[in-house]
Amino acid sequence: MPISPRACPRALAVWTAVLGGCSSVVVETDIAYDERFDVAKLDVYSPPPAAGRRPAVLVVHGGGWHEPLERDGMADHAQRLAEAGYVAFNLSYRLVPSGGEFPHAVQDCLCALAWVRAHADAYGVDPERIGALGYSAGGHLVSMLGTAAAAPVVAPDCAAGATGPVQAVVSGAGPQDMALLPQVDNVIAFVGAKKTDDPQRYADASPLSHVAPGVPPFLFVHGDSDWFVDIEHSKRMGAALDAVGTENRILEIPGGGHIWNRGASGGTWDLVTSIDTPQSWAAMIDFFDHTIGPVP
Repeated sequence: MPISPRACPRALAVWTAVLGGCSSVVVETDIAYDERFDVAKLDVYSPPPAAGRRPAVLVVHGGGWHEPLERDGMADHAQRLAEAGYVAFNLSYRLVPSGGEFPHAVQDCLCALAWVRAHADAYGVDPERIGALGYSAGGHLVSMLGTAAAAPVVAPDCAAGATGPVQAVVSGAGPQDMALLPQVDNVIAFVGAKKTDDPQRYADASPLSHVAPGVPPFLFVHGDSDWFVDIEHSKRMGAALDAVGTENRILEIPGGGHIWNRGASGGTWDLVTSIDTPQSWAAMIDFFDHTIGPVP
């Protein structure tokens, strides 16, 4: 269901602390979650130790599933989540044209999730309270983490074993129905075929196709003027989740685009993603607090 931009007091306090540089987050970098692939690494952003186990969030970067973008672009997001009390795992995955074709990128993300659960004790994480946040192509991948973890078409062979879905998903401008995307080179390269040649492959690669009762709650953050990934993706996915009784919310950013939105100050329009707007951060922290929180 759509929600209007709003700010909860805790989210605003977290945002203020981050902007003020008040941080005791410990960052560990370049940890391999799958030794088979050089790119399969993640960075861990850990808040100070707590009396109880903390919830965690996987952070997945975008970039059209295509090189050369990397996880560095989501470092600030992982830092902010850790400032809010969540252990954040900012991961890389295989990209096109170097082996990231569907379903490999999805499989990498699932293997990262399996690794996090297998190492939950080491990081003080509750393995039953793990969410995921992604933007654009990353928004697609985290949606697959929520809906397709058990789908045979994406079942990976992870060293850490099989794993179930995440417990909450924040998809920022994520493609949910691959058939809705324009037939541009990076889409065709990622899916592995043209839509007219293999429509079933487009369905298999679409989170929308895997919606079923029991999938986790979703928050969609989407600019209503996004020319790259139309907001219709989030609306269709929301309707499908409604149909199976799954909690979901859509935060529409008025006038927002894919990489052109109001910045942190709220007073200017900048080259930032819709998940970087002040109202989106308030909504995302509130959503994670509600679904996988509370933070100890």
